[in-house]
Amino acid sequence: MTTSHTSPGPPVAGIPSKDPHTLSIVLPVYDEEAVLGRSIERLLDTLREWKSELLVVDDGSRDGSADVARRWAERDARVRLVQLKRNQGKGAAVRAGLKAARGEWMLITDADLSTDPACANDLLNALGHGADLVFGSRRAQGAQLLQRQPRLREGLGRGFTALTNSLLGLGLGDLTCGFKALNRPTAEALLSCTHVDGWAFDVEWAVCARAQGLRLEEVPVRWAHQRDSKVRVGHAVLTSLLDLAQIWRRRRTGHYGALAPGTGPLRDRSDPSAGEPRMNGPAGPPQGFPLPRESGRVTIPTS
Repeated sequence: MTTSHTSPGPPVAGIPSKDPHTLSIVLPVYDEEAVLGRSIERLLDTLREWKSELLVVDDGSRDGSADVARRWAERDARVRLVQLKRNQGKGAAVRAGLKAARGEWMLITDADLSTDPACANDLLNALGHGADLVFGSRRAQGAQLLQRQPRLREGLGRGFTALTNSLLGLGLGDLTCGFKALNRPTAEALLSCTHVDGWAFDVEWAVCARAQGLRLEEVPVRWAHQRDSKVRVGHAVLTSLLDLAQIWRRRRTGHYGALAPGTGPLRDRSDPSAGEPRMNGPAGPPQGFPLPRESGRVTIPTS
């Protein structure tokens, strides 16, 4: 089980040393001009101890997001702009970022930085201790929700996670947090077998990882809802359900690998690190722990 540290820290022992870039930060954006400059600055400052590059993937924005990223790229060599000609969806933008990434490790985060970037150290620690793919989780033990989502949006997210776990047997606590980390071999495997362009791309990641025998872990994060989020909830729910049906069909036909977990080509069946997802605590607060009001703050207890 992954041991998580709640305070930011320097890169862990065992960090890849391949130059010129060790960590690729993939930042998919769509119409984020208003917050993008602040987000780039905060990411570069928070992760300044890492040898890193920041890939801003503009998903066909209609505003000046690409111009903001371009100006940053001109003043800071760590920043690169990857531009899609038209809006294709978050999954497509993330794939474009992974294809362009030079680092041995990769971090995915949302443009509004709803997850505290300092939590990256915890996810990267998990990679350093043998995980192949790490999902940030708002429901693992030790997670902090500094600002809750509106009740409808939070309920839809929980419902989607429950439906997905029931349909696909993933056993994950949080599928909709946008904070994730992975290593290069995992990125290459996901690029070869995943196709979802929309919001449910991370579900396909989890299905592919399980089929391929990759070690998937969940790590608690500090998270706060951002009121200026660009997510259109109704559209996101509908497209995610359609994508979920496609993922279910592909899985049934063996597209991602054998139906039994841990039997794909990337790991030997006897590898003890392959198999079920691991989480630093149960999915959700212990029974009897009251959730706060909609606008409240909560820390999921660690004991």
